[in-house]
This record gives sequence, C-alpha cells and structure tokens, in this order.
Amino acid sequence: MKVPGGLEAFTVAAVELAGGVVEQAADGLHTVLWPEPGSGDVTVRQLVFDPELLDEAPDAELVSFASPTLERLLRDTTASGRVARAFLDTVAIASRSMADQLRRAYRFFESAWTPQGGRPWWVPAGVFLFRVRYLSDEREEDLQEVAVNLADGRLLRRLGDALDRHGLAADPVEAWPMMAERPAAEAYAVARREIEQRLSAPLGSRRRELEARLTRESGRAHAYYAELILELETRRAVLPPDSPEHAALGSKRLAIEREREGRLGELGAKYRLSAEISLLSVLRLYLPRVVFAGTLAGKRREAPLALIWDPVERVGEPARCSRCDGLTYEVGLHRSGGVACPRCLHAGDRLHPRTASAP
Repeated sequence: MKVPGGLEAFTVAAVELAGGVVEQAADGLHTVLWPEPGSGDVTVRQLVFDPELLDEAPDAELVSFASPTLERLLRDTTASGRVARAFLDTVAIASRSMADQLRRAYRFFESAWTPQGGRPWWVPAGVFLFRVRYLSDEREEDLQEVAVNLADGRLLRRLGDALDRHGLAADPVEAWPMMAERPAAEAYAVARREIEQRLSAPLGSRRRELEARLTRESGRAHAYYAELILELETRRAVLPPDSPEHAALGSKRLAIEREREGRLGELGAKYRLSAEISLLSVLRLYLPRVVFAGTLAGKRREAPLALIWDPVERVGEPARCSRCDGLTYEVGLHRSGGVACPRCLHAGDRLHPRTASAP
C-alpha cells in the first residue's frame, strides 16, 4: 500500500494529542518532542514522510503504515484512550443523481428498485499488518498489508489510492452513524487467506529454485561419498580373508555412511523453505458510504432493499442476498419473500430467508 499524503497530518495530530510538540523543519520533515509514557521524559526525534528526504536527514525516522514509529504512536495513544481510530478526510452528500448512478450499478430480475432517501454512514475498515518470515538457507522478513471492509468482509484492494487522494483525519468530518461490524475473527480470516494467496506463487517459485539447488548439492554429496566408499571397498577386495583390517574398514564404512546421511539431512534442512506469518497490528479506518433505503417491486410482490454507494470510488457496493447471505450485483424477488441472488432465485425453497435491512 502506498504512503498516503494524509498520513503526515494524521501523525502530527496524534503526536499533539499524545502530549507532544511538533515543529515542521521542511515539507515532509518534522522535529518532534516525544513524551515517554510513564517516565514523563521528553525525547527529540525527527520524522520524515517522504523516503527521498532521508538523504537530507539520514537520522530521521521514516513514517509509514509499516513503520514501528506509527505502530508505537497508535499503541500509546490508543492505550491512553485519546486516539483509537482514523477517518478518511472527505465528505459524502446524498443526491438524486447519486441514487440514479446507484440504480445503474445493479441488474434487477423482473423487478424495479425505487430509492426512498439516502443517508451517510461510516463503514469500518481494518488494515491488517502482517510480518512474513521466510526460513531457509537465508532468513528474510517482509511486511504485508491487507485492507478488509469490517462490515461485509470484502477486501479493499484500492484503499491506498483513496488514502492518497483524501488523506486521514483523527476525528470524523461529520458525526454520521457507524455501520455494524461482522465478527473480528471473520475479518482476520479474510486477511489471512489473502496473505496466503499472495505468497502462494512466490513461495512456489522459490521452493522450485531451492529444490533445484538441493538436487545439485545432494548429487555432489552422493558422488563424493560414493567415491570414498568405492576406494574403501577396493582396499577390502585385495585383503586376505583373515586380515584384521576387514573389521577396521567395515567400521570406517559405517562412519562414512553416517556422515553421508548427516550431510544429506543438513542439505535438506538448508534448502527447505517455510514461511511464518504473524499479525503485528490492525489500523482501524472509517470510510464514508451513503445508504439509500428503497423498495424492490415486482408484478406480485415487493421487499425492502437498502443499497450502498461508495462516494470515494463512485461505485455501488454489492447487495446482500437474504437467502444465502452472499454479495451480488444481480438481485430479484424470491417466491418465498425477500431479495435473492440469481443462484438462490432458481434453487427452490431449500434455504430460509433472512430479513434484508439497512446497516
């Protein structure tokens, strides 16, 4: 994820709320009087938000979503109860044209959707920061971020672009209601699966590379020890049957074989690749949405249907099927009542409907 321009303003505000003092030394470079929790001591630090400025200020700390500086700041301020969340720094205003755009984002089967009014909401999103440790002949670490909509569990793949355009604020621009969150374990599972899928291809490529190296190294080891054993057996072949050296050479062969197995085991461990994934932190962001209450009406029945507009990306968000709880842009009225996706519309009455409502 890119470093958002608003991260600078958010960090400055958070430092000040934590009791610190910030002085701008240059664009993207700040001198900070940082209060140490508990001791009351104050340290002087430099924070930089543009990697290119590190050449001018090599002792400064680069602040990004993956930086220990921001993680510590969030931890300290959250523990103090003063800053526990961040908001996208933009507004959302419901309008008739927005409702028309929203209607065109969906396909309605033998029915029509009529909006009744729109209202802005805040939707919670979580930016999960994972540390990935690659364990093989070389140890490496990588930081990966996954953004998840905490209200419906969808991945937010373009959140970084939105942060670049609008930035963050420590307080909401408007006191809108908050959408309810799904269980935290569900959101974590979504983020974890995404990380594992991201790693699947590069891990497979690296494993194939290591397997090729293991094959070469093992081949050389086999050849080396085979030559030692051949030399030993050649010596044994010319000895008289009653020679006392037979026992000594036999013991030496066993030692060579044990050494060979140990070396092959070392090579196998050296070129075995594994990845350890651990969650470092979760940054909670709130994003604006406009919820339009409405009615989906057909020839013989109708049902309430609230649809959500994303004013940042200017797109409609998928509706939720009242039968299977899945997300879809194609909906119709089920014969047993409620709004359903195409699969459930043709699946008979095997599932029990859920009540479709606003967030």
